[in-house]
Amino acid sequence: MICERARKYDGVRIDIWSDVVCPWCYIGIMRFERALEGFDGEVEVRLHPFQLDPEAPIPGVSARERYDAKFGDEAAAILARVTATAAEDGLVFDFDRARTCNTFDAHRAIAFARRAGKDRKLERSLFAAYFSEGLDVSDRDVLADRAAAVGVNRDALAAHLASDDGVDALRLELVEAFDRGITSVPTFVFEDEFAVPGAVDAATFRRILEQMRAMSGA
Repeated sequence: MICERARKYDGVRIDIWSDVVCPWCYIGIMRFERALEGFDGEVEVRLHPFQLDPEAPIPGVSARERYDAKFGDEAAAILARVTATAAEDGLVFDFDRARTCNTFDAHRAIAFARRAGKDRKLERSLFAAYFSEGLDVSDRDVLADRAAAVGVNRDALAAHLASDDGVDALRLELVEAFDRGITSVPTFVFEDEFAVPGAVDAATFRRILEQMRAMSGA
């Protein structure tokens, strides 16, 4: 699929694997978006799903309690570090309010929003919903409301989520991520050949974009 797009597009192509409950995905994608603000070349950005915890519950549960159970005495320090890093990038993380949940439907909603060219806006909205606002992003009403706020037809998305539409396609994409060797997120792949794992700084993203543009002649 990516190779087919490579034959049709003359700008810089970036494929991003992420999950809306991943703190480093939120930080990394916002840094990437800042890099794009000062880049005058054409880009094509394609989002791809990844689930950090496919067994996470619906409805969501306290993220703080889940982190405590996973990391024990180290949980508070881990959350403090990532919260401080997010703050340096102007992001508000509130793990005391966050509700850890299954993100399968969130990825279905993002895929649906792609039809209207609103997938990136919806993803950013869901990041904020989870990390800053304490909303349960497995809740289909929450997903429909956030989608409507970025310009996606609320009723159409609600009907989509209530059906089985997109379920098999999403499952296939999740498997394909592992087939490509993607085991952690965020992962940014430039021109289907240069992978950047993790939340690198905006300046690094800008340099990579410039290098990719020079190599492609875009």
